[in-house]
Amino acid sequence: MMIHAVDWFPTILAAAGGTADPGMDGLSQLDTIISGHPSPRTEFVYNIDDVLPTVQGAIRVGDYKLIEGFAGIPDGWYPPPNMTGSPDPNSMNPIIGTWLFNLKDDPTEHHNLADTMPDKLKEMQAKLEDYRKTLVPAINPKADPKSDPKNWGGAWSPGWC
Repeated sequence: MMIHAVDWFPTILAAAGGTADPGMDGLSQLDTIISGHPSPRTEFVYNIDDVLPTVQGAIRVGDYKLIEGFAGIPDGWYPPPNMTGSPDPNSMNPIIGTWLFNLKDDPTEHHNLADTMPDKLKEMQAKLEDYRKTLVPAINPKADPKSDPKNWGGAWSPGWC
């Protein structure tokens, strides 16, 4: 079942007898949690960013996950000894790339289907582009030297509090 963090507020609101605004990102998962009904969510955005060195984004639709651009730094995951056909994650370029995974068949995301499923890739890229059109540009203020952790006992601070 698919549940996203943005679903918590409308779910708790429904449990309290309220109704969420239809324009809200989240969906009530109350029936899913209480009665085991299928989740009303079929897709969600992991992230869309136009600020990093490359434009990047990631979405999930059904069993499929698309990652474009910066996918993060490989974490040194080591496959189990009996796993075959998995690329070395430390050899992949985390900045440039397009990855398509079937999470039902490949929950550890080690078999990139981008080259073998071009129609699914185009479908997912079109969906990501639709979401990208709704992107609200990030407000990234310049770094404030007053926020340096050395000024706050080792903790990050915005510098003004």
